Amino acid sequence: MAEHLKPWRNEKVAKLLEAMLQGSVPEASPQLDPQSELGFSFPFVSQLIHTTDKETAAWLESLAAEGILEKKLFDKFLYCPQCHSMNLRPVYHCPNCGSGDIARGRVLEHLVCKYVGTEDEFLLRGKLVCPKCKQELHTLGADYRSLGVLYKCYDCTEIFNQPAIRWRCIKCSSITPADKITEVNAYSYSLNEEKRNWLGFELGPKSRLVKFLQERGYEVRENATAIGGSGAKHTFDLLASRDAGVLVHQIAIGIEISPKEVGLDKVFDFDDKAYDSGIHHKVLIVIPGITKEASRFASRQRIKILEPSDLEAFLVHNIFPPLARETEAEVEKPPFHFKSKLELINYLQSRGYEVKENVKVKGRSGMEHTFDLLATRDDGIVVYNIAVGIEVSDNPIKLDRVFDFDDKAYDSRIPDKVLIAVPGLTREASRFAQRQHITVLEAKAMEPTE
Repeated sequence: MAEHLKPWRNEKVAKLLEAMLQGSVPEASPQLDPQSELGFSFPFVSQLIHTTDKETAAWLESLAAEGILEKKLFDKFLYCPQCHSMNLRPVYHCPNCGSGDIARGRVLEHLVCKYVGTEDEFLLRGKLVCPKCKQELHTLGADYRSLGVLYKCYDCTEIFNQPAIRWRCIKCSSITPADKITEVNAYSYSLNEEKRNWLGFELGPKSRLVKFLQERGYEVRENATAIGGSGAKHTFDLLASRDAGVLVHQIAIGIEISPKEVGLDKVFDFDDKAYDSGIHHKVLIVIPGITKEASRFASRQRIKILEPSDLEAFLVHNIFPPLARETEAEVEKPPFHFKSKLELINYLQSRGYEVKENVKVKGRSGMEHTFDLLATRDDGIVVYNIAVGIEVSDNPIKLDRVFDFDDKAYDSRIPDKVLIAVPGLTREASRFAQRQHITVLEAKAMEPTE
């Protein structure tokens, strides 16, 4: 499932997210830290999940990119481009000539000689005297005026509103123009509340459900795609596949998380794509719950619904179920090669199926159907029934007998079908069996059962 691509699947990151869900870490905020490689750090987070400052920042950013965390600008930090130190001091200079010999103050203009200078230049023994023409200034607005608080360069006499800024690095003594200085934005991170329910499911029940399936021999794919009979491409939240030797079981698992109860439209869409994909075993997880109308539809369509309380009870009950766990040897059994009915029975029993012969099943039409073999296995999340039909003849089995077997399996709501055909099927019957997803076991002759 490429779990390494999902940041919240990382054990350390999951620990942080769980703390955020619980409220013990409401926000991850940076702190100025000249000793850090970044110049800032998230000390509480780094201590909690045992990561370096750089790793912590990378994880937080990846979670924000996934929309799990919301970020907002906390501060802007400046770095020396030469040595990457944050120990910088601003140096002001004249934007005209570049001199650092500048002063800030109230600037006066003598209206008679037009001399412009700072108020300090005009002060002489407590009076205002023009430093150029030496006349005393008496009345503001009559013989002089104030230009406001400005800067003056004593080298080129330029008057300006704002000085140009350069940055002196205290560490390496280099001076860098403001437009060449390295700026880094530091952000604080908090939980995206719209993701709370989804995240709670991802960190808890979902990972346990995947583990539950894997322990039973399933290959579990996340966001798995399947091409339907219509040609449409469908995506399932989870698709669990298990090779039973005789056939492959597939479970389509949908996950619907919304602020309110899941309605009929969502359940219908899930059922529709599973049907088009030829997947008969269906489980739909609904958080926070499901409407009555949708629940009735799901029951009719044989979709197993797991609401939060059902899911939790299911996982707790099945965390170490007796006799249900696949052994390594069982998972690695070689493909089944049919030789006799008895061998098939023994094989299915070795894979955890209860096998009964000549079983009568009442169909939804009300008719009673008899199957040569019916293999049943409760896999915890679904109950599998495999209908096995046995057709023996001197000549290849024709379409009508395959059709009859498929028809009674359909009426009995049994999607997993195995047909033993001795000595085989006609070409027409074989094409029909393939189209109806019937697993056909052909043999030239049926070996004795004893």
